[in-house]
Amino acid sequence: MTPSRVLVRLPNWLGDVVMARPFLWALRHAWPQAERLGVGPAALCSPLMDEGLLHALVPVTRDASARRDAVRVAREFRPEVAFVLPGSFSSAWLAWRSGAATRIGFRGEGRRFLLTHAPARAPRGDRHQSDEFLDLAALLGVREAEGLPVLQASDGGRAEAERIRDESGVSGDYAIMGPRSAYGPAREWFPDRFAATARGLADRGLPVLVCGTASEAAACAEVVRMSGGAAIPVAGRTTLPGLLALAAGARLAVCNDSGLAHLAAAAGTPTIQIYGSAASGWTAARGPHVRILHRAPVCSPCWQRRCSIGTRCLDAIGVPMVLRAADALLAEAA
Repeated sequence: MTPSRVLVRLPNWLGDVVMARPFLWALRHAWPQAERLGVGPAALCSPLMDEGLLHALVPVTRDASARRDAVRVAREFRPEVAFVLPGSFSSAWLAWRSGAATRIGFRGEGRRFLLTHAPARAPRGDRHQSDEFLDLAALLGVREAEGLPVLQASDGGRAEAERIRDESGVSGDYAIMGPRSAYGPAREWFPDRFAATARGLADRGLPVLVCGTASEAAACAEVVRMSGGAAIPVAGRTTLPGLLALAAGARLAVCNDSGLAHLAAAAGTPTIQIYGSAASGWTAARGPHVRILHRAPVCSPCWQRRCSIGTRCLDAIGVPMVLRAADALLAEAA
């Protein structure tokens, strides 16, 4: 089967969008003539557009009118195949409403009747999410493409990153740090330990740019304050293309289980990803130089956004452990 029009309902989280790249590269390689329409959050999917993995993107938000518009555009596209990467009922509903004869996604949330192919999903953590997405493509004979390239920054993103570095007084090597996670505090290592890590990296000749969204700027500023001048705040000052370029140009990234970790790792940057309440086997960042720090207690993974017993998983990860991983990564990538 070689379709001419393929609809892809993309994930709603930045890390999951990055983990969908092998799937999208596989579609592009297997069906080079097919037109690929993505449906997903516009602010998170720009790297996919910059890579040419999609021909067009339909933005979708929680707004009811935006969802109706997305359904209308999807129907007008007349897809032959629709892939549903998120696990929600609404995403499968959009695929069904699109009119695609073949609709593929994992079963769950009572949506099986909306899909023509609805395999059961393995327990979370048994397979990496990137591999799960590829499993969906394999149902139509699409195999993983060899030689997944690193994620490249756009020209506009590189110009933005250069401006931010200039404004921050960073002219040489630097590291980036992501002390927040959009999922919640059960995935966030402690601010004082991020600050101490920043001091250790500064001693190694790497000033640290602390990255985050505008809503995370206050928390990032606290890490900067505690770092005693080793870290520089840039939270809220970047677009996603600019953040990708900052990550791509860094010698090292130290992040929680967050979208920034996935972005940096995919760009080829040596990346340390610190794990808390989730399963690293399911959503660990992938790239040529990645270290996953995960010390799971008996209660892990709990998948909680907030921990009621003191995030023992995160407390087990000390600053010396992170700095040892940083030294190993920097030597490996030298």
